[in-house]
Amino acid sequence: MARVLMVDPIHPDALHDLRRRYQVALHPKPDPGRLVELARTADALVLRAGVRVTQEVIAAAPRLRTVIRAGVGLDNIDLAAAARAGVEVRNVPGGSGDAVAELALGLMLAVCRRIVVGDRHTRSTVWHKQGLMGSELRGKTLGLIGFGGIGSRIASLAQGFGMEVAVAVARPGRDRARQLAERGIRLVSLGELLPAADVVCLSVPLTADTRGLIGRAELALMKPDSYLVNVARGGTVDEEALLEALRSGALAGAATDVLVREGAPTELAALDNVVLTPHIGALTREAQRRIGERVVELLDEALAPLERLKLTA
Repeated sequence: MARVLMVDPIHPDALHDLRRRYQVALHPKPDPGRLVELARTADALVLRAGVRVTQEVIAAAPRLRTVIRAGVGLDNIDLAAAARAGVEVRNVPGGSGDAVAELALGLMLAVCRRIVVGDRHTRSTVWHKQGLMGSELRGKTLGLIGFGGIGSRIASLAQGFGMEVAVAVARPGRDRARQLAERGIRLVSLGELLPAADVVCLSVPLTADTRGLIGRAELALMKPDSYLVNVARGGTVDEEALLEALRSGALAGAATDVLVREGAPTELAALDNVVLTPHIGALTREAQRRIGERVVELLDEALAPLERLKLTA
């Protein structure tokens, strides 16, 4: 049986299916040195966002045929090293789209209506309602940076709340503008989007082009009463610049599901106009079931030729 190394959990039903087909070793979040050792006998590696697959890991795994990211982003995998070694890298881009989009709207509501601060006050028997004045989403403009599967879902939900939606994408064009216009969405440049939006939401992968996409210059273009929401990757936003903008009042608030150093202390946590969640965009029962089912399919596709080879050997 082919050997599958899993360094992040997946849905229990999917794990059960895999154990019927393959030798599955589950080692959650191994440190880098341990991962190198575990990878030596693996035919397939399954992970989410918390583990990095480096060139060293791939070089130590001569049997490795595929790396499967049980989620969307691939920024924690050395894609160049994988390509050189002939290791196929796959992800599950559609499985978490609804979950992440719904969280994005939840974060917008939480920061615009000061829900987290209100909860904290109520638990402490502080009843200071006027200090919790918020903003409505209806009639406001959502500026979406990125318009893939998740961005498209966010736009639909925002329109359901009565928001106007403007979008900035890496590759604009007439056809893209026409398609968006048919959905009642304006295609604009990033420079046009930032000063016009009441809420700016990032939904882009972390690449060389998007790293630091929102920095001091971009934050300076935003309205003082606007909000920034990030359900993409922490590296897309300059967190020092964001901290300065929030402290100075240049920005009304921010909500982010991602940080540059996840699990580490952040000065953003001291601010009442910030909502933080620990990268839970895909963590719904429904999304994890969909992702698990797709991981099983991808492993079967990648490992079936290997199983057939063993049977005929």
